[in-house]
Amino acid sequence: MEYSKLVTGMRRNLKSKIMKTYDVIIIGGGPAAIVTGMTIKRFFKGKSVLMIKEEADGLVPCGIPYIFYLLANDSEKNKMGPKPFVDLGGEVIVGKAAKVDKEEKVVSIESGDLFGYDKLVFATGSLPVVPTFIPGYDLQNVFYMKKSFPYIHNLASQINRFKNVVTVGGGFIGAEVAEQLSAAGANVTLIESEPLCFSRAFSPELSSIATEALKGTKMKVLTSALVKEIVGENGTVQQVMLADGSRIDADAVILSIGYTANSKLAKEAGIELNRYGDIHVDHYGRTTAKDVCAVGDCAQTYGFLTGRSDVIKLASTATAEARTLGHNLFGIRIKKCTAGTLGVFSTEIDGLAMAASGANDKNAREWGVDLISAKFSSPDRHPGSLPGVSNLTVKLYASPVDGSILGGEAWGGKSVGEIINVISLAIQKSVTVFELVSFQVGTHPLLTASPVNNPIIRAAEEIVYKMTS
Repeated sequence: MEYSKLVTGMRRNLKSKIMKTYDVIIIGGGPAAIVTGMTIKRFFKGKSVLMIKEEADGLVPCGIPYIFYLLANDSEKNKMGPKPFVDLGGEVIVGKAAKVDKEEKVVSIESGDLFGYDKLVFATGSLPVVPTFIPGYDLQNVFYMKKSFPYIHNLASQINRFKNVVTVGGGFIGAEVAEQLSAAGANVTLIESEPLCFSRAFSPELSSIATEALKGTKMKVLTSALVKEIVGENGTVQQVMLADGSRIDADAVILSIGYTANSKLAKEAGIELNRYGDIHVDHYGRTTAKDVCAVGDCAQTYGFLTGRSDVIKLASTATAEARTLGHNLFGIRIKKCTAGTLGVFSTEIDGLAMAASGANDKNAREWGVDLISAKFSSPDRHPGSLPGVSNLTVKLYASPVDGSILGGEAWGGKSVGEIINVISLAIQKSVTVFELVSFQVGTHPLLTASPVNNPIIRAAEEIVYKMTS
C-alpha cells in the first residue's frame, strides 16, 4: 500500500512539472517528421503538434553528394527545415529528446523540460553504419555520411584541402559522393566489396552499366575489394589497406556503407524493435505500444512482393508513410492501398540517368518470384535528330502467369526519373502488360519518345508476344 502511494505521488510530481501537453509530439526533424506534422495540421487543424528536433538546421538527405560540386561546395543550398509545418501552426523545439515515459505519456528533453502528449510519433531517422571492426575507423579525417547539417557543413568546408580521397561503398550515396568529388578535382578512389556497384537496387545488367559509367569518370573504381585497415599516423588517416595487401594513399576517407535505424530512444522506452533494429510498426505506422507510432528510416518496412521485413531507407518512402500516418493518426480515415514498400531508386552518373523499382532478375531469384522480362530502346525525343536527344531504354519485369507488372528499370536521359514513377504506379495498381499495350500517352517531339516507339508500351508488347507465342 505504501509503495502504491509512493508511485502515485511520483506521478503527481511528474505531471506537475510538465510544461505543456500536446495532442501530438513528433520526435525528429527530417522529411518523415515534417510531412507527418504538415499532414496532421492540414487535416486536423485544431490539434496541437510539437516537433522536437536535435538541430536547428536540417538538410535534404539525397542532396548531400551534390554539395561537393554541383551546389558549388555550398551546404547552405541544401538546407531543409520545418517552415511549412510551422506555417500551418505547428510548434518546434530544438533539443534532444532524452527519455520517453510511455505509461505517463511524457517526453523529457536534455534541458530538463517535460512535455506531455496524447499521441507520440518517433521520426528519429537513421544513422550511418560505423565499421568498428575496421582498425582506424575513428581516425581524424575519416568521415561518415551523417544526415546532419552541421556535420556535412563542416565536411564541405574542408573537403577542398584533401587531394587524395578514398570513398568506401558503391551504393547511391557513396558512388554519388565519389563522382562529385572527382568532378571537383579530387583524386578519388571508390572501393566496393561487391563485384558491381548499385547491386542491391539494380539488376545485374543495370548494375554493370552503372559500374561502367562510374569507371568512365576520372575516378578509380575498385570492385570486389575489401578494406582491411585504415592506416594512420599521429592520429590522422594516411592510407587505406585492402585485404589483398595493396595500399591507397588517402588524405581523407569517406565511409558510406549503409544506415541503421536511430531507434535507441524507442528501445529504452520499451518499444518493440524488429530483428534489424527498426521500430516494429503495422501498415499504418502504429507500434505495439498504445498511442505510439513510428515513421521513416527508424521504422520497419515490409517488402511489396514478399510481405517480409525489409530495409529500405529512402526519403520518398518515408514521406509516403508519413502521409498515411498523418491521415490515420486519430482513426483510420484512408485505407492503406499498398501491401508494402517497393523501393523506387534513381541516380545519375556522368550524365547517364538510371532508375529501378520493384523486382528484377537478381532479387526475384532471392525472393522465389517467377519473372518474364523484355526491354526496348528508343530516342527520348522524336525525331531522334533533335538536339539534346538521349537514348532511352525501359526494361519491364512481369508475372508469366497473369502479366502483372512486378518491376521495371530505365536508363538514358533525365526522363527516366519520371518514367520509373509511372512504372512504380503500374506495379502498385497491378497493371498488366495487356493493359499497357493500350496505354494512352501524350507525346510531343521536344518532350517525349515517339508514340510509335514508346519504350514502356513496346517493352510490354514484347512480353505479351513472349507469353502468347
